[in-house]
Amino acid sequence: MIPVIAFLVFYVFALYVITKKETTQKAILIATLIILTCLIGSRDGWPDEKVYQIAFSEAPRPWDFISKNVESYGYVEKGYLFLASLVKLVLNNSRFYLFCMGGLSMYLLYKGLTAYCAIPLVGLCDYAGRFLLNRDFQQMRSSLAILLLILAIKLIHDRKLVAYMLVVLLAYQFHHLSLIGIPLYFLYKVRIGPISIIFSLVMAMLFSQLLAGSISGVVDDYSQDLNYDTYVQDEYVEQALGLRNPMIYFQIAILMVYTFMEPILASKDKFYHLMRWAYFYSTLILIFFCNYTALSGRTSTVFATCEMFMLPSIAMGLGKEKRFVFYVVVGVILVYFFWSKYHSVMMMIGEV
Repeated sequence: MIPVIAFLVFYVFALYVITKKETTQKAILIATLIILTCLIGSRDGWPDEKVYQIAFSEAPRPWDFISKNVESYGYVEKGYLFLASLVKLVLNNSRFYLFCMGGLSMYLLYKGLTAYCAIPLVGLCDYAGRFLLNRDFQQMRSSLAILLLILAIKLIHDRKLVAYMLVVLLAYQFHHLSLIGIPLYFLYKVRIGPISIIFSLVMAMLFSQLLAGSISGVVDDYSQDLNYDTYVQDEYVEQALGLRNPMIYFQIAILMVYTFMEPILASKDKFYHLMRWAYFYSTLILIFFCNYTALSGRTSTVFATCEMFMLPSIAMGLGKEKRFVFYVVVGVILVYFFWSKYHSVMMMIGEV
């Protein structure tokens, strides 16, 4: 329970620090990310940790990627293995490797928070409560790929197609789920409002049930590159909550509040429409694949990350009293999310 209490204390501290100078907030943000890097690098016995360490030990020299047919261990993306080979040149130590990879992701997280977030420390709390334990402490490849995509979405806003696709290609070398980022560039060209968003959400719910039986077949046929075919079988179907998944309604609630506050938020944030489209896209994916636990979670999580920018914007758009209530509600929810994810991990490694 100590990590959960620490998270709660940090959330309260983050709200207190909002009143301080921007330089003070930034210094605390950097210090916190350094601490998180140390925790990521020093973790012991967590799921996927051993796979990354073994892959590191198997990593060849960087030039072997040119002269030889290199095969990766544990995952198919050779880009991440190439990073391991670069780290290995500096120091052949798997623990050092975990520190480096954690530090790289935390650096990208810092760049994203300072680029898009009105209150970076509050945004960090959302990231920690929602994503940190699953990604950076376990699925490190997806963390790196997702944070790259999130940092690059301003290229969508600036209509820089080639530059954005190059970043998608780079992120693809670390995790193939990065292909999820391609449609967003073209979707952003479509202007949407509250009515079209609500209609689309309802239709996604309808289709998720009507097409539930055929979705698995489509995934089997077209997901060889993503290696997601296993996520529409066995326990991934049996354990699915379908439309009873509370995360669906959590994201819908945030999306609708953000949408109906457009008159207030859009004038203050040039990325407002982009963030809304990204989160809307994520929510549609979460709903459509709701009958498959891992498939819906792993695909929707990419742009659900934009939540860490949206919540602080919503807070800033509220009056003083409503903002306090909002922070309390969000805090309770994030603490619950953090506790749930931490408890789940401890169950897996047999410590509870």
